[in-house]
Amino acid sequence: HKNEISVTTSIFSALLVATSFFVGSRLLYSLLFIDKVIENPSILFATRYINFSLFGGLGLGALVIWLVTRWKGLSFFKITDSLIPYAAFSLILFRVGCFLNGCCFGKTTSVAWGVTFPEGSLAHRAQFLSNPFSILSPVQSVHPTQIYEIVGVAFAISIGWIVMKRYKISGLFTASFVVIYAAVRLILNFFRHYPESITWVQSLQAPVMYGLVIMASCLAIHLLKKRG
Repeated sequence: HKNEISVTTSIFSALLVATSFFVGSRLLYSLLFIDKVIENPSILFATRYINFSLFGGLGLGALVIWLVTRWKGLSFFKITDSLIPYAAFSLILFRVGCFLNGCCFGKTTSVAWGVTFPEGSLAHRAQFLSNPFSILSPVQSVHPTQIYEIVGVAFAISIGWIVMKRYKISGLFTASFVVIYAAVRLILNFFRHYPESITWVQSLQAPVMYGLVIMASCLAIHLLKKRG
Protein backbone atom coordinates (compact mmCIF):
# COMPACT_ATOMS: atom_id res chain seq x y z
CA HIS A 1 0.00 0.00 0.00
CA LYS A 2 1.35 3.40 -0.95
CA ASN A 3 0.83 4.82 2.56
CA GLU A 4 2.65 1.98 4.32
CA ILE A 5 6.03 2.86 5.79
CA SER A 6 8.74 0.25 5.30
CA VAL A 7 11.59 -0.24 7.74
CA THR A 8 14.05 0.82 5.02
CA THR A 9 12.16 4.05 4.37
CA SER A 10 11.95 4.80 8.10
CA ILE A 11 15.71 4.27 8.59
CA PHE A 12 16.54 6.25 5.46
CA SER A 13 14.25 9.09 6.57
CA ALA A 14 15.72 9.08 10.08
CA LEU A 15 19.28 9.34 8.72
CA LEU A 16 18.31 12.17 6.38
CA VAL A 17 16.53 14.01 9.18
CA ALA A 18 19.47 13.55 11.55
CA THR A 19 21.86 15.00 8.98
CA SER A 20 19.56 17.87 8.01
CA PHE A 21 18.95 18.62 11.70
CA PHE A 22 22.59 19.46 12.35
CA VAL A 23 22.96 21.33 9.05
CA GLY A 24 19.78 23.34 9.58
CA SER A 25 20.64 24.14 13.20
CA ARG A 26 24.02 25.53 12.21
CA LEU A 27 22.59 27.46 9.24
CA LEU A 28 19.87 29.18 11.27
CA TYR A 29 22.37 30.11 13.97
CA SER A 30 24.58 31.58 11.26
CA LEU A 31 21.68 33.64 9.92
CA LEU A 32 20.68 34.89 13.36
CA PHE A 33 24.26 35.79 14.24
CA ILE A 34 25.63 36.62 10.81
CA ASP A 35 28.02 39.20 12.27
CA LYS A 36 29.81 36.50 14.27
CA VAL A 37 30.06 34.25 11.22
CA ILE A 38 31.50 37.05 9.09
CA GLU A 39 34.03 37.73 11.83
CA ASN A 40 34.83 34.02 12.26
CA PRO A 41 33.70 31.84 9.28
CA SER A 42 35.10 28.71 10.93
CA ILE A 43 31.91 28.68 13.06
CA LEU A 44 30.13 27.12 10.08
CA PHE A 45 32.32 24.03 10.20
CA ALA A 46 33.01 23.74 13.94
CA THR A 47 32.47 20.23 15.32
CA ARG A 48 31.80 21.29 18.92
CA TYR A 49 28.20 21.11 20.18
CA ILE A 50 27.78 24.86 20.31
CA ASN A 51 26.51 27.55 17.92
CA PHE A 52 23.32 25.71 16.96
CA SER A 53 19.72 26.87 16.68
CA LEU A 54 17.41 23.90 17.20
CA PHE A 55 14.45 25.19 15.23
CA GLY A 56 16.64 25.55 12.16
CA GLY A 57 17.31 21.83 12.40
CA LEU A 58 13.67 20.99 12.99
CA GLY A 59 12.62 23.17 10.06
CA LEU A 60 15.09 21.67 7.59
CA GLY A 61 14.31 18.21 8.93
CA ALA A 62 10.59 18.76 8.28
CA LEU A 63 11.39 19.93 4.74
CA VAL A 64 13.46 16.79 4.12
CA ILE A 65 10.62 14.59 5.41
CA TRP A 66 8.16 16.37 3.12
CA LEU A 67 10.45 15.77 0.13
CA VAL A 68 10.76 12.08 1.06
CA THR A 69 6.99 11.70 1.33
CA ARG A 70 6.52 13.38 -2.06
CA TRP A 71 9.14 11.07 -3.55
CA LYS A 72 7.73 7.88 -2.02
CA GLY A 73 4.05 8.83 -2.23
CA LEU A 74 3.62 8.55 1.54
CA SER A 75 1.63 10.46 4.12
CA PHE A 76 3.71 13.35 5.50
CA PHE A 77 2.02 13.27 8.89
CA LYS A 78 2.23 9.49 9.12
CA ILE A 79 6.00 9.76 8.69
CA THR A 80 6.37 12.64 11.17
CA ASP A 81 4.22 10.87 13.76
CA SER A 82 6.48 7.81 13.50
CA LEU A 83 9.62 9.95 13.85
CA ILE A 84 8.52 12.17 16.76
CA PRO A 85 9.68 9.71 19.48
CA TYR A 86 13.13 9.56 17.83
CA ALA A 87 13.19 13.34 17.52
CA ALA A 88 12.30 13.72 21.19
CA PHE A 89 15.01 11.24 22.20
CA SER A 90 17.52 13.11 20.04
CA LEU A 91 16.55 16.43 21.62
CA ILE A 92 17.03 14.95 25.07
CA LEU A 93 20.48 13.60 24.11
CA PHE A 94 21.29 16.97 22.57
CA ARG A 95 20.54 18.77 25.82
CA VAL A 96 22.37 16.17 27.90
CA GLY A 97 25.38 16.96 25.72
CA CYS A 98 24.82 20.68 26.29
CA PHE A 99 24.68 20.15 30.04
CA LEU A 100 27.87 18.09 30.07
CA ASN A 101 29.57 20.61 27.78
CA GLY A 102 28.37 23.50 29.96
CA CYS A 103 26.80 25.45 27.10
CA CYS A 104 23.24 26.80 26.71
CA PHE A 105 23.20 27.57 30.43
CA GLY A 106 20.77 29.88 32.21
CA LYS A 107 20.96 33.17 34.05
CA THR A 108 22.47 33.34 37.51
CA THR A 109 20.06 32.30 40.22
CA SER A 110 19.75 31.56 43.94
CA VAL A 111 17.13 28.80 43.60
CA ALA A 112 17.94 25.55 45.40
CA TRP A 113 18.20 23.57 42.16
CA GLY A 114 20.64 25.99 40.54
CA VAL A 115 23.74 24.39 39.02
CA THR A 116 27.28 25.61 39.66
CA PHE A 117 29.61 24.86 36.77
CA PRO A 118 33.36 24.61 37.50
CA GLU A 119 35.86 27.44 37.22
CA GLY A 120 36.86 28.08 33.62
CA SER A 121 33.51 26.85 32.30
CA LEU A 122 31.47 28.83 29.78
CA ALA A 123 29.15 30.00 32.56
CA HIS A 124 32.13 31.15 34.65
CA ARG A 125 33.62 33.02 31.69
CA ALA A 126 30.30 34.72 30.99
CA GLN A 127 30.08 35.88 34.62
CA PHE A 128 33.62 37.23 34.44
CA LEU A 129 32.91 39.10 31.19
CA SER A 130 29.82 40.74 32.67
CA ASN A 131 31.65 41.61 35.90
CA PRO A 132 35.46 41.27 36.01
CA PHE A 133 35.39 41.58 39.82
CA SER A 134 33.47 38.29 39.98
CA ILE A 135 36.83 36.54 39.65
CA LEU A 136 37.29 37.33 43.35
CA SER A 137 34.10 35.44 44.23
CA PRO A 138 33.02 31.80 43.81
CA VAL A 139 31.31 30.79 40.56
CA GLN A 140 27.61 31.66 40.77
CA SER A 141 24.85 29.11 40.28
CA VAL A 142 22.79 29.32 37.09
CA HIS A 143 19.42 27.99 35.96
CA PRO A 144 19.93 24.48 34.52
CA THR A 145 18.01 25.38 31.36
CA GLN A 146 19.30 22.24 29.66
CA ILE A 147 17.52 20.13 32.30
CA TYR A 148 14.42 22.31 32.07
CA GLU A 149 14.28 21.58 28.36
CA ILE A 150 14.70 17.83 28.89
CA VAL A 151 11.70 17.91 31.23
CA GLY A 152 9.82 20.01 28.65
CA VAL A 153 10.52 17.51 25.87
CA ALA A 154 9.29 14.64 28.08
CA PHE A 155 6.13 16.61 28.87
CA ALA A 156 5.56 17.49 25.19
CA ILE A 157 5.84 13.91 23.97
CA SER A 158 3.61 12.66 26.80
CA ILE A 159 0.84 15.11 25.90
CA GLY A 160 1.30 14.38 22.20
CA TRP A 161 0.94 10.66 22.87
CA ILE A 162 -2.24 11.19 24.92
CA VAL A 163 -3.76 13.34 22.18
CA MET A 164 -2.87 10.78 19.50
CA LYS A 165 -4.42 7.93 21.49
CA ARG A 166 -7.58 9.90 22.13
CA TYR A 167 -8.28 11.25 18.63
CA LYS A 168 -6.38 8.76 16.43
CA ILE A 169 -5.83 11.38 13.72
CA SER A 170 -2.55 11.39 11.80
CA GLY A 171 -0.60 14.55 12.43
CA LEU A 172 -2.03 15.43 15.85
CA PHE A 173 0.90 13.73 17.58
CA THR A 174 3.33 15.87 15.56
CA ALA A 175 1.40 19.14 15.91
CA SER A 176 0.75 18.67 19.64
CA PHE A 177 4.40 17.88 20.32
CA VAL A 178 5.62 20.87 18.31
CA VAL A 179 3.25 23.40 19.88
CA ILE A 180 4.17 22.35 23.42
CA TYR A 181 7.87 22.14 22.68
CA ALA A 182 7.81 25.59 21.06
CA ALA A 183 5.99 26.95 24.12
CA VAL A 184 8.66 25.39 26.36
CA ARG A 185 11.39 27.02 24.29
CA LEU A 186 9.59 30.36 24.44
CA ILE A 187 9.40 30.20 28.24
CA LEU A 188 13.02 29.07 28.56
CA ASN A 189 14.09 32.04 26.49
CA PHE A 190 13.52 34.19 29.59
CA PHE A 191 15.79 31.98 31.72
CA ARG A 192 18.63 31.47 29.24
CA HIS A 193 21.82 33.50 29.47
CA TYR A 194 22.64 35.52 26.38
CA PRO A 195 25.80 37.57 25.79
CA GLU A 196 25.48 41.25 26.64
CA SER A 197 26.72 41.98 23.12
CA ILE A 198 23.49 40.61 21.67
CA THR A 199 21.40 43.29 19.98
CA TRP A 200 17.74 43.91 20.78
CA VAL A 201 16.85 42.73 17.27
CA GLN A 202 18.63 39.42 17.86
CA SER A 203 16.99 39.07 21.27
CA LEU A 204 13.56 39.30 19.63
CA GLN A 205 14.24 36.81 16.84
CA ALA A 206 13.84 33.67 18.94
CA PRO A 207 10.54 34.67 20.66
CA VAL A 208 9.07 35.75 17.33
CA MET A 209 10.10 32.46 15.74
CA TYR A 210 8.64 30.42 18.61
CA GLY A 211 5.43 32.44 18.46
CA LEU A 212 5.05 31.78 14.73
CA VAL A 213 5.66 28.05 15.25
CA ILE A 214 3.05 27.96 18.03
CA MET A 215 0.45 29.72 15.88
CA ALA A 216 1.17 27.47 12.88
CA SER A 217 0.94 24.34 15.05
CA CYS A 218 -2.34 25.47 16.64
CA LEU A 219 -3.75 26.09 13.16
CA ALA A 220 -2.58 22.62 12.07
CA ILE A 221 -4.28 21.04 15.11
CA HIS A 222 -7.54 22.86 14.29
CA LEU A 223 -7.46 21.82 10.63
CA LEU A 224 -6.50 18.21 11.39
CA LYS A 225 -9.30 17.81 13.95
CA LYS A 226 -11.76 19.42 11.55
CA ARG A 227 -10.66 17.14 8.71
CA GLY A 228 -10.49 14.06 10.93
